[in-house]
Amino acid sequence: MSNSTQLNQFAQALMLEQIRFTQQYLLNAESNAVLDTFVSQAYAQFNRIKLKDIVNIEQLHAVVSKYTFELNLGPDLLEFIGAVAQRIYLHLKNSNALIGDLISDHDFGLWLNKILELDQVRYGLKQQILSNEKAHAVSLQLANQILEKYTPWLDRLRKNKVQNHTVKSKIFNFLQDQQHTLELKLESQLANAILVQLGEIITLPQNELYEIIQHIWSDLQFQKISAQLEQIEAIDVEDFFILVYETWRNLRQSAEIQSIILEVVDEFYEYFGDYSLQALLTAVGLTQEDLVIEAHRFAPQLITMLNDFGILEQLIQSLIQPFYQAQSTLDLISGHFER
Repeated sequence: MSNSTQLNQFAQALMLEQIRFTQQYLLNAESNAVLDTFVSQAYAQFNRIKLKDIVNIEQLHAVVSKYTFELNLGPDLLEFIGAVAQRIYLHLKNSNALIGDLISDHDFGLWLNKILELDQVRYGLKQQILSNEKAHAVSLQLANQILEKYTPWLDRLRKNKVQNHTVKSKIFNFLQDQQHTLELKLESQLANAILVQLGEIITLPQNELYEIIQHIWSDLQFQKISAQLEQIEAIDVEDFFILVYETWRNLRQSAEIQSIILEVVDEFYEYFGDYSLQALLTAVGLTQEDLVIEAHRFAPQLITMLNDFGILEQLIQSLIQPFYQAQSTLDLISGHFER
């Protein structure tokens, strides 16, 4: 047997023994201590590594562009979203939860106060309503419906058509024309009144508007969510989720939206670029203890699963085999044999 063959056989034996030892070591209960040590050492080093040391702004742009602007969900995931939407619908429909269980009085009050503080927005909305042609058209149609509904005694004048030329018919037609003219004026005035009153409501003083909305909320919060879902089918909820996703897919292709998102990325990088990885973890509320807990939560089960499927041994081998096949390693072993 040649010296080269012996070296290769010895290196192979060492590799197999290291694979066996590493595999058993990872599966042993003592590996928990290894996890603790690994996390602790990594966390300590995180304090020395800044975000800008491991990623640059171009890389961040590339990642965001791919996964925000280009990535599309597959049909299986869309089907899953539909199933989840229906499950949520059925859960809420069979629930005794109240609307007030979803948002507390305190939170509702905070949101309401903040919205009512936007005086310029409310006054701007009022001006839009008063000057918008479509708003006037809608209010005019509403005024017409109100007059027709609450003045049924005028239906004969509205609908009857008299074609002969008798004195009676001329009088009737005259009254009909006057009634029609009067209704048009009433419709116009009522439509204007509707818009004006709507604008006045929107721009009521904060305390008055707050009391009105709080009064409505005081009744609404004690209504069951299931009662509000009676007119909605499960498929409607599913369509809503899919529609939101499709809307986002179209919206994200807008150059303006992409520009805004990338500007946020730039601002994030500028703000956190000099932060260490440890400081970033702290900023999102994660401590070393949290990392240790999550490592113990998932790593042992993952390692066991990989071993059960015969993958763990393959992974270890793929990591260390190149070392034992390298000529430098064989030369090192040969040098020790020749001493």
